[in-house]
Amino acid sequence: MKGIRFFLEYPNKTEKNKATVKNLGNHSGNCIGIYIGQWIPGTMQIEAATGIYFHPNSAVASSSVDYEYLRERCKRIPERLVKDIHPELYNYLKD
Repeated sequence: MKGIRFFLEYPNKTEKNKATVKNLGNHSGNCIGIYIGQWIPGTMQIEAATGIYFHPNSAVASSSVDYEYLRERCKRIPERLVKDIHPELYNYLKD
């Protein structure tokens, strides 16, 4: 999908730091899709599509994500992994 970057959410910074693309480790089962270039002026917020609950493959809504949250608790992943990890997000963005 053009114009979107995907991130996998982790419960904490330690779990994120242990993970690699080949071994995703103990993640939340939800992904975030940020819209490239959609910074909210005057903030460190980025427009995104995110899971709204704290369980795997959560329902999705349009939202904003703090840059610091992405840096601390999320790892960038390729689109092909999003299909398997968070199909709700993938279908939301596909339509």
